[in-house]
Amino acid sequence: MTGALAGVNVGGTTTSVVFGTADGEILARRSWPTQANDGEALFAAIVTTIGDVATQASVIGVAIGGPMDARTGTVIAPPHLPGMHGFPLATRLREAFARPVVVHHDAAACALAEVFWGADRGAKGLAYLTCGTGFGAGIVIDGRARYGSRGYSPEIGHVRYRDDGPDVFGKPGSFESYGAASALPKIARLYDPSYDATSGAEVAARAAAGDPVARRAIDDNAGAVGAASALLADLLVLDVIVLGSLAAYLGEPWIERVRATFAREALPHHAASCTVRAPSLPNLQDLSGLAAALSPV
Repeated sequence: MTGALAGVNVGGTTTSVVFGTADGEILARRSWPTQANDGEALFAAIVTTIGDVATQASVIGVAIGGPMDARTGTVIAPPHLPGMHGFPLATRLREAFARPVVVHHDAAACALAEVFWGADRGAKGLAYLTCGTGFGAGIVIDGRARYGSRGYSPEIGHVRYRDDGPDVFGKPGSFESYGAASALPKIARLYDPSYDATSGAEVAARAAAGDPVARRAIDDNAGAVGAASALLADLLVLDVIVLGSLAAYLGEPWIERVRATFAREALPHHAASCTVRAPSLPNLQDLSGLAAALSPV
């Protein structure tokens, strides 16, 4: 099929490959648990699956966590993908398939998908915050994902948010240590060291049942996400900020807490002109790889 695309999304827990079109239509999909500690095994699974479900694709796009170098398509050091550290992913995929390959930071790829196909299609300034296994920001200005001068992905998760807190990626108190879904049990243990929840979903369920420690953890988390959103809006004067995974399973009450902090922390005219919302695309993670394929770095 001329013009068809392969989209790969490598997450901390799940990897997927889709076969689709430039209009955002997914024609085939396959997913499996990410081999996070074994880069060669993960790469082999990606190659096999592309061969199975997307062999007719003319371009391959990949969305993967950072830090990474979008210019060369090299994975640098994602904390949740230790087996991929230093992995030249774009080069290896080009060697395997002899066709164009584009590798984007996963948050940037999700932001691109929202700009291409989402509710705010064509937005001039849009950021996507992952709020999932990690806490990353993807930034699209005038239709193009933005990276640093050497192609490196922006890493808001590593920015200091508080003086202390859970230790993530060697930096206690970072935005990732408070804003990621995976951080919720760690935040809860700041208040109760014996707290035995092991996932963000479990903390969310306990909060819904009235657990005060879980509720406090979620409030702290929403405050961090709101502060990060305000930082981005003030720096970049954005039109839209899209909130990732946590928005899906904590819902509108959590989003409203994020918005409250955002409105308090951002400059009033920036807050008034920027929408903070959940993703508008139910299959955003799958579409992110297709969006990457359409967006040369």
